[in-house]
Order: sequence, then structure tokens, then C-alpha cells
Amino acid sequence: MKNQKLLLLSILAAAPVIASAELGLIVVTPAIVEQERELSPTPITVIDAEMIEKSGAKNLAEVLRGQAGVHISDLFGDGNAATIDLRGFGPTAVSNTLILIDGRRLNNSSDTAAPDISSIDLADIEQIEILQGSGGVLYGNQAVGGVINIIRKKYTDNRADVGVEVGSYDSSKIRAFINRSVGNANLSILATDSSSDNYRDHNQSEKRHFSFRGTHQAGKFDSYIEFATTDNFLQTPGALLQSEVDENRRQSLDFYSQDFFDTQTDVFQIGMNMEIDATQSIDIDFSKRVNDVEFIQTFRPFPGSLSTQDRETYTLSGKYIVKPEKAKGSSIVVGFNLEDTDYELVSIFGPQPMDQSINDLFVSGNWNTSKQGVITAGARYSDQQAESAGDNFDDSVSVFSLSYTQRINDWKMYARADQNYRYPTVEEHTNVPFGQSPGLETQEGISYELGAEFFAGGDRYRLTLYTIDLDNEIAFDSSGFSNLNLDSTSRQGLILEALKQWTGKFSTNLSFTLLDAEITEGAFEGNDLPLVPERTLRLDGSYQFSQATNLNLELIAVGEQTFGGDFANTLGKLDSYEVVNANITYQVKKWQLGARINNLLDQEYSEAGSQFTDFSGFPVIVNLESFFPSPERNYWLSAKYLF
Repeated sequence: MKNQKLLLLSILAAAPVIASAELGLIVVTPAIVEQERELSPTPITVIDAEMIEKSGAKNLAEVLRGQAGVHISDLFGDGNAATIDLRGFGPTAVSNTLILIDGRRLNNSSDTAAPDISSIDLADIEQIEILQGSGGVLYGNQAVGGVINIIRKKYTDNRADVGVEVGSYDSSKIRAFINRSVGNANLSILATDSSSDNYRDHNQSEKRHFSFRGTHQAGKFDSYIEFATTDNFLQTPGALLQSEVDENRRQSLDFYSQDFFDTQTDVFQIGMNMEIDATQSIDIDFSKRVNDVEFIQTFRPFPGSLSTQDRETYTLSGKYIVKPEKAKGSSIVVGFNLEDTDYELVSIFGPQPMDQSINDLFVSGNWNTSKQGVITAGARYSDQQAESAGDNFDDSVSVFSLSYTQRINDWKMYARADQNYRYPTVEEHTNVPFGQSPGLETQEGISYELGAEFFAGGDRYRLTLYTIDLDNEIAFDSSGFSNLNLDSTSRQGLILEALKQWTGKFSTNLSFTLLDAEITEGAFEGNDLPLVPERTLRLDGSYQFSQATNLNLELIAVGEQTFGGDFANTLGKLDSYEVVNANITYQVKKWQLGARINNLLDQEYSEAGSQFTDFSGFPVIVNLESFFPSPERNYWLSAKYLF
């Protein structure tokens, strides 16, 4: 790995500066400001609306599964309990991969509940930008492995559509959308209602979502207001041991029969953007997010009891952006983020409250060193104040970043270093059930990126080498039932991407990730980190039979993984698997019709698995492999009418 890095650095240093080819897509995630993708200082993968539509994916997990550097771990196969993992964090990916919608964070800083990605409407997405590598300076807490920014469409005309989807396991979804333009304002309403029995027994889900969005433009002043409410009910079937999978992989055991999650989420957001003049602008956003959860979760074989989890999060953020008139393409961003959370978990073990505030200041700048060269540097100061049941967990962190990007004809070379951090959550600090002493250290680290990209016409090829070194990585050890700080960990990887337009009708998109993630110091030194596949491959093929008909095939292959929680590496490996999905779309007049088959070859596999510690023979304690079986072959039909 070291020799590979030196080789690419040598190429970068020796390359001459030559006039560039025509630039293309504009992205915002790598620098917060709009910039040409070919000059972004970070490897950025873009999935646009057309790619999403051709895939026929039913949820965000299906869109992202197997993409470059991305691993999806879905407990039940329907996207309701899916975890998005960038750069190999396994069970703690929800706290190390930052999810944004239009640049605003979805992650929870106070607890390890995953952001609800299943309610994101795919038809409302303009593009998804996957920022590879740390974003600690620009995005702060939890942007360790990378950032996924979901950018929604901006409507400026009158339009409406209704859609229906039906599928296996008695699944259905109804969607209605309307946008109206009134003067300088646009008003949008979206409503969805979905339900499914899902693949496993005792895994019924019901979800209702409603949102309203209003935008207004008056000269150089833009503003928006948004409200959304989501009610999500999910029965959870629990994990199975190997003998139980062999007997009936769809079953749910009796002691899970009362388990469920019922989550009510309400979001209010308001914001504005104002151009001061041709070189200066200001962005300000405020949001309030309220989550109320009732749930029962069984710790096998002991039955669970009714618990509640309530969270209110207030966020205020602002950015002052300067684009110097005499330095075209350069920019300076000065910003702040204020986040305050009131959290309380009430369970059989009593209340676990937490009041947390995270206040950040950051500055980042892009400077053109030549017509095709860009240096990016930045710094962030973050201060956390947290209190739980009389214990204080205050801390502060400073991080820095530096990168260089160079265009050379149809090539882009880049080198980047970015420091990162994440604060422990309330569960990690306290761990009431098992008597852990309160308090963990803040996780800190640094990410290095080195890569080259070639683009010509519709073709793109990219090679990225990276390493992430962390101190005090926060993890949960199943064998000891304790949260802990791992002394030192390292992830070294390689990503290959190739998008090829073979003809006007046929294109392919290849992503391959090779990743070595291990513990480098402490009691588990030399062991593999859990739930991190060494190899991931995704190959998409799209063929346009006619202007109205398109066929899309995708192969997703995932290598072996260590079971979740098995830091001692005493169990076997979660088996590798290969899945083929197919989708065909047909458009006639104002109708859009689609048919999708997931797991076309009917493979039996488990996307997730964990270590189960059996205390039934106490004082003899046995660690066993447990599985969350993934769905076999299943089908979806969809129809949408555009008014």
C-alpha cells in the first residue's frame, strides 16, 4: 500500500499543467460551495435521478448497496433497518457515516439510533453525492468514513403524479405528489402510505409519510420552509442461530413475538440564502426534529419490556461564503453549527437522560494555484457539553484538512488529508444494564486519500487509495457486554470505479472495493474489525431497447465478514454472497411502468450477523453465531401517472 501511494505521488509531482477538456457536472458536497466535479478535492461519486429511475430501486438502501466504498447491512431486507457504511465501520457505521439531505444532517448525535433513510422519496431526488473519506472539517461530528448528501429536486413548474407499487410478501405503496408555482413561490406536497408483511415471520411494517415544502425567491433572496411527519411501525423478528436457519430461515422464535418499534418523527425546517453582492453570500438554516419511539426488544431468551425513547434536536447553522472576484474559482467559507439535544430513554433499567450541545466554528478555502490546480485547506473547532444523570462528559476537538487537486487534459490527480472525530453517545457513555463505569474518550483520527481519475465524454475511470487511522475508536464488545475505546485501529483500502458508455444504448458501471480493517494496538491487536467485508463488487448494465423501454441488471458481490461484536475473532466468518437484480421500465404517454426482481438467482444468504453470548449454562458461557437471513427471490411492479 505504501509503494502504491508513493507511485501516485510521483506521477502527480511530475505531471505538466496542460489545458483542460470541457468540464461537466456541478457538485456541492466536497467544498459546501458549488464547484465542478473534476476539480473537487475529494473522490465524489454521483448517482443522478436517471440512474435511480433505471435501477427500479424501492428504497435508498437498494440504490446505495455495493456502490464504491459503500456497504449496506440490512437486518430485514426492506430498508427499514438498513445501515449505510462508508469505509468499514460495521456495527458503529450509523455514528461514523454522515447522512445529509440538502446539506442538513440526519444523524443523531445523542444516541445510536440510525437515521431514517427508508422514508426518503426516491422520485424526489435530483442526485446523490457520496463523499469518500473523512469530512471532519466541513461537516464535523460523525463524518469519519465519509458523507452521503441527498440533494432533492427544485421544482419551478406546475406538476403532479400518483404512483402505486405492489410486490412480494403482500407489499404495497401508494404515492401522491403535487407542486404548484404561485408567482415567485413554489408549494409542494408529498404523501406516501406503504405496508408489507416482509420476508421473515413477525416482520410486518407500516409507514405513513406526509411533507410540505414551500420556497420563495425575491431577487437575490431565497427562502424555504418545510414540515414533515412520519409514522413508522415495524415488528422485529430477531436473530436466528445456525440450526434455526437450517430448520426455517423465515421463522421468528416465540420469545420475539412481542418485539416491535413504533416511531413518530416530526421535522420543521426554515432557512434563507442571500447574495450580498456578486462575490458574497450568506446561508442560515434552523431545524427542529422530534422523535418519539415506543419499543420492545428481547435480549434472547429474556423477554423485553415496553421502553420509550424521546429526542428533541434543535439545529442552527450558518455560512458566509466569499468568492473573490480576482481569483476566479476560489472561495472561502466561514461557518458555524449549533446543535442542542434533549434525550431520554426509559426502560426496565430506569431512565437514561442526556442533555447535549455541540457548538462548532469552521473555516475552509479553495485557492486556484493555476488554471487547473486547486489547494483546499480548512480548520474546525468543536465544543461538546453533555450531562447524563449527574455525570458530565464535556470535551472539545480541533481538526484540520489539506488537499491538492490537479487537472491534466482528461485526467484529475488528487491528494488529501482530513482529521475527523466523533463524540460518544448516551448509551456508549453509560451502558446502565451492565454496570459499566460512565464515560468514554472522544474518538479521533485522520484520513489520507490519494487518487487519479480519467474522464472522456460519458466515460469515467477512477482509482483511489486511502487509509484511516483512529485512536480511541468507540465500539461494543459482545463478549464483555461493554462499550469501550479501542486503543488504535487502521483501515487501508483501494477503490476502482469505471463508467463506460459502450454505445448510445448500452452502458456499464463498475465499482470494486478492497478493504483491510484491523485493530492495531491493545488487547485485540491484529484482529479484524467486525462486519467489514474485505471485497465488495457492483456491476450495473443498462440497455435502452427503445426510447420507451430500458433494461437494467446489477450484480452485487460481497466478501466474508467477521460477525458483529466478535473483536476476539473466535467465531467463523459470515459467508460471502452474490446477488443479481433486474429491472425493466416502460414509458407510454404519461404512464411510467416498471417491474423489478430482487435476488434473481434465489440465493440464500445473510447480509448481517452477530455474536450471541449464551448464558443459559452459566457459569459456562458460550459465544455462538447468529444470523439475520436476507430475502430470497422477490418481485415488484410499479405504475406512475404524470399529470
